[in-house]
Amino acid sequence: MTFLAPEWLSAALGLAAAGALAAPWAARRARRALARYADPAGAGPRLPGAGRRAALGTALVAAGAAALALALAGPLHGREGRQTAARGADVVLAVDVSPSMGATDVKPSRLERAVHRAEALLGRLGGHRVALVAFSGDAEVLVPLTLDREAVHLGLAALEPGLIPHRGSSLEAAVDAAGKALGAGAGVGRAMVVLSDGEQTAGSLERAVADARAEGVRVYAVGVGEAAGAPIPEHDAAGRLTGYKRDPNGNPVRTRLDAKALARLAGETGGSYHVAGLAGDETAAVADAVGRLGAEEGKALDLARPSNRYRWPLAAALLLLAAEPLLAPGRRAAARETEAEAA
Repeated sequence: MTFLAPEWLSAALGLAAAGALAAPWAARRARRALARYADPAGAGPRLPGAGRRAALGTALVAAGAAALALALAGPLHGREGRQTAARGADVVLAVDVSPSMGATDVKPSRLERAVHRAEALLGRLGGHRVALVAFSGDAEVLVPLTLDREAVHLGLAALEPGLIPHRGSSLEAAVDAAGKALGAGAGVGRAMVVLSDGEQTAGSLERAVADARAEGVRVYAVGVGEAAGAPIPEHDAAGRLTGYKRDPNGNPVRTRLDAKALARLAGETGGSYHVAGLAGDETAAVADAVGRLGAEEGKALDLARPSNRYRWPLAAALLLLAAEPLLAPGRRAAARETEAEAA
């Protein structure tokens, strides 16, 4: 047998020991109290059973307190099973907001198409909980897991290139933030939908894959952009185009869709890779995959756990403590009789 709160066992043992020691003392004390009212002939105290009643009352209180402490310890014995229906999948939308997502090789821009696809996917996710992560060289959870679609819509509307002030783009950071957003899950489908151009300029793809697999997260990646690539636009504080990003030699920097990185992250975590095309068919495909994941990992589960048998010592404690006052009438009668004789 094990215990839920074993620290209470020492209290139970201490109370039982205290009762064993206190019972004889209570008996002697009762006899000494009655001895004060001995008859003139020195016959000794009347009601010789008073000492036994005092000892028994003390023992009952101590035993009841010890049983109560045992109940608080939570004795675990056997196992009890119950069936529960797990909810659907928990889904993290991870949107790339690195500067390269401002490229316009897909119209109106990579980020705007990614947001459009995320909005469309959100409408297809039914009762699944959804969180929103924005990432570049680092990542932040903008909206925690929620059923409030409006909160996620507002988060998506606030996305813009450079929102996360860390240079580069890191799928590892995105997976790490998704794991934090999902938390610990049991019997729940755990999915991450990455909308990105796949360019890895920070972090490690290998660690991203390993972390996702360790967290039990299936990644569904949506590539946004063209293989031919496009220059990276730069804007001033007012949002006006000021030119295009250049390398230290003054050459324009061209950003390209890295489908291989996204496909590897998805494939090695049990998910799938899609391209954000004009038709938007990938939205339905990802929603269907997440729906199957929720049905597969969210079906009814038989859960078995140790059975807490606290009710038995608790019932014993209540009976013992309730029995002790029943001795009181005898003690009060003895006192009244002795006082009458003394008078």
